[in-house]
Amino acid sequence: MKKDRKVVLVGTGFVGMSMAYSFLTSGGVDELVLIDVDKEKAIGEAMDLQHGLPYARNKMIIKAGDYSECSDAEIVVITAGTAQKPGQSRLDMTAINAKIMKSIVSEIMKSGFDGVLLVASNPVDLMTYVAWKTSGLPQNRVLGSGTILDTARLRYLMSEYLNVSTNNIHAYLMGEHGDSSFVPWTHAYIGSKSLLEIIDEKGHDLNDLNDIYHQVQQAAYEIIDRKKATYYGIGLALNRLVLAILNDEHIIMT
Repeated sequence: MKKDRKVVLVGTGFVGMSMAYSFLTSGGVDELVLIDVDKEKAIGEAMDLQHGLPYARNKMIIKAGDYSECSDAEIVVITAGTAQKPGQSRLDMTAINAKIMKSIVSEIMKSGFDGVLLVASNPVDLMTYVAWKTSGLPQNRVLGSGTILDTARLRYLMSEYLNVSTNNIHAYLMGEHGDSSFVPWTHAYIGSKSLLEIIDEKGHDLNDLNDIYHQVQQAAYEIIDRKKATYYGIGLALNRLVLAILNDEHIIMT
């Protein structure tokens, strides 16, 4: 175990900075280093976060840096890559983001990094594979954000539909983070009771579940059409994943 809970973020766009900001309120990280191809932006983002430290949950070092900072980091989070544009699928970004991912991971590994890589660049499943093959790290130390955001979207919509707390909904979106994902409804529960039993008892139409899944599947496209990018939800999801890794917790909602 390393002395400090040090996290390096590569990519200071909306997603990365949503995660970075969340650590001010959640705590759990001792040091956060920001890396970006635009070094001045990384410095500016670090300064902006530093000025919020008097109101943060715990003492934390925040700074801009370079890839040498990865040498003693516990986790490196990669959010860098070209952004998804309106009308574009995640797979459309594969070629250019694969080149970016190979370059980033090569630089990370040159530092002597020996921690956990967490990838959130799209298409995330393919980019996680590229990161793993490029890094040479064991499979269990190269993780992708997967369907953690899709699952959160599902639970939110289910909570609205059934008027229950999201904390009581135990349902998962599985498969690829993309258009081929699916929900195993027979393994979905509200508290300890089967969701399908509750749907039957309340006399709801099972087709409503297909409508909810479709809303989850299309959520990113709708948000991007309306505000050009999605970042708050995935930023908080990455926060949860980072803290779970640092605390050696079982990672849920993936």
